[in-house]
Amino acid sequence: MDYWIDGVMKLRSDITGVILAGGRSSRMGQDKALLMYKDKPFIQHITETLKQVFEKVIIISDDTEAYKFLNIPIYEDIYKNCGPLSGIHSTFINSTTENIFITSCDVPFINSVAVQYILDHHSQGDATVFSIDQHIQPLFGVYNRSCFMKLENHLEQKQYSVLQFFNNIPTNVIQLKSSLAIDFSENLKNVNTPEDYRRLL
Repeated sequence: MDYWIDGVMKLRSDITGVILAGGRSSRMGQDKALLMYKDKPFIQHITETLKQVFEKVIIISDDTEAYKFLNIPIYEDIYKNCGPLSGIHSTFINSTTENIFITSCDVPFINSVAVQYILDHHSQGDATVFSIDQHIQPLFGVYNRSCFMKLENHLEQKQYSVLQFFNNIPTNVIQLKSSLAIDFSENLKNVNTPEDYRRLL
């Protein structure tokens, strides 16, 4: 399918863009999604980036009030307090597209280039994710609906590790090297602690 018209990227309607904002932010001590950077909350930076790529962008969070200012749909987890897997599960329940793109709420530097790169490399498997310096980035990737039953089975069995889940599905891991790895590692840098946030500011 052609997603470019006269050199301009057409918004993807076949993939749902998703922000997972269900974490407790225990290390930060406050909601990471609402931390301010350049006069905007993290989650607003991320939302604006995803809207450059996807026709539909949603948030998965049990706090349905905190992010209403973004004027996009917000859906709760069905399996409560079970980590990112439950957020991915809720996305499949609340979306209709065959594929979904997942990112977390604590990566304010992501850009549409990194998002488009991983979309372009998703051609097979239940999931496509980056590996940077031998570290898999499970919360920046594409997930196919074909993994839903295995995902639900993991949650039913109280197995909440995303990396363990990867061991049970066909996963396409993109090994990033050289300058591209450096660029994307900056794009995907998490802000998890007050010290991380101070360095950012």
